[in-house]
Amino acid sequence: MRTALMLVVWVGLGATDSEATAQDRPLAGEFEEVYRVGGLNAPTWAQFSDRWFGRALPMGFDAAGNLHVLDPEASQLVVIGSRGDLVRIVGRKGEGPGEFIRAIELGVWRDGRFVVMDVGHQAFQIFGPDGGLDDFVKTGREPIMTRFLATRADPREDAMIVQGPPPNPARWAIAESLTGAKPEDRADDRGLEQLNLRGDVMTVEPVLRAWRIPRDEDEWPGPEDLKDASPSDLARMASEIEGMRRFLDPELLWDILPDGTIAYSDSSAYAIKLARAGGPVIDVLRRPLPAEPVTPRIRSAVIAEQVRIEQEYIAEHASLAGDTPLREMFNESRRQIESGKFFAEVPVVRGVRATWDGGLWIQRRGEEPWDNEGPIDVFGADRQYVGTLPAGSVEMPATFGPDGLVVFWELDELDVPTIVVRRLSEEVR
Repeated sequence: MRTALMLVVWVGLGATDSEATAQDRPLAGEFEEVYRVGGLNAPTWAQFSDRWFGRALPMGFDAAGNLHVLDPEASQLVVIGSRGDLVRIVGRKGEGPGEFIRAIELGVWRDGRFVVMDVGHQAFQIFGPDGGLDDFVKTGREPIMTRFLATRADPREDAMIVQGPPPNPARWAIAESLTGAKPEDRADDRGLEQLNLRGDVMTVEPVLRAWRIPRDEDEWPGPEDLKDASPSDLARMASEIEGMRRFLDPELLWDILPDGTIAYSDSSAYAIKLARAGGPVIDVLRRPLPAEPVTPRIRSAVIAEQVRIEQEYIAEHASLAGDTPLREMFNESRRQIESGKFFAEVPVVRGVRATWDGGLWIQRRGEEPWDNEGPIDVFGADRQYVGTLPAGSVEMPATFGPDGLVVFWELDELDVPTIVVRRLSEEVR
């Protein structure tokens, strides 16, 4: 990352802590249903896929309660009204302005405007509340990365805040040789940057650099390894890096509050840091829930779980490609799993989401070290602990909207998805 990145200071350098009680205060997880869209007999416009390349479809509310849902496979965006009715369909497959070649991300502003990130156009298309195209912002010499881990519309201005992909020096070298771009200057998975969309061409500004997990020197190829490497050598190194298995590393988890404050977790501890874009930490939300040390028993359990997942995959897909190729793939995958590296502690925090009104939902780990679906702690807009939604009582919403609106996905017995919009109670907004 470029040296212009501003380092985040630690709590001990002046941030104040908002401490919460150690004992959970239970909250009810049953919320009023407002409407549902989708299902087996849904109209064509509502036949969504619940996942897209392993992720939920990009979506967001505006202040009027309209839900915007980007359907990348259909190359269109659907606007759903506050009663579940179709307001409009925006876009179609095509190469012209207002059409999508490969739309991958969406940002929705409260005034009803929205932006679609289209890697096919290498541009951001900004639409007005009526669905008309307002602006077409090219990326210029800064190509759009296709593997952002998370994106959010900046609530303060015409911009997106994005988290980069995991670093891979070999892939950086390949990209530079093909395009002349220097992806190593961009944010990776431990940083955020702002994509400014105020002109004809996007500009990029780093806004946050999180704590970086220490790595062994032998995990990465050095500059000497990359300098004289052939394209095939680079491709091999890139594949090897991506095949390295690491377990229980704390992720950078984050969201943006309505005033532009970034709330994030970047370590194994329960410490939700609040920072202005490009500035220092201004507050830390804590609960005295210590991280569990990784023991040999935990290592063995995690490895066994990962091997089980691989075995299920083989059993499900062997008939599609023949048993032998997948069996060889499984054996190699198992070797990677068993030689994988572990972080020293099991991270407590597994999800950070900001509510429409400025509160925070913080999801904790479940019973098992790999379980991301644990209880959800709720903090109010005043940054005080409100209570905890017990594990299994409610999922983390796909998005939050005005007047307590939230979106959940439901799958029927045929795995056909339905968008379910509910209304949160006052205390958990």
